[in-house]
Amino acid sequence: MGSKADWLVVAGFVFALVGLVLRMVMMMRSSDAHPAGAAAKGGREMLRSYRDTFPNSRLPVAMWTALSVGLIMLIAGLLLEFR
Repeated sequence: MGSKADWLVVAGFVFALVGLVLRMVMMMRSSDAHPAGAAAKGGREMLRSYRDTFPNSRLPVAMWTALSVGLIMLIAGLLLEFR
């Protein structure tokens, strides 16, 4: 793991994983904000309800940033690896 490509792949994988974990946390928090007897919501509805419930949260920005940076680094590392 001495080359840049290897480290880009590993760092990209870690960033993407952190982004996915943050998304799961957001969905769990939005699910907890509703009463237990309410109908279950889908993915986008849960994220909208999260924004309505926690309007000042910076978690969505952190999630999208981690996912974007992770995928870009992962793709760049794989392209350099297979070059």
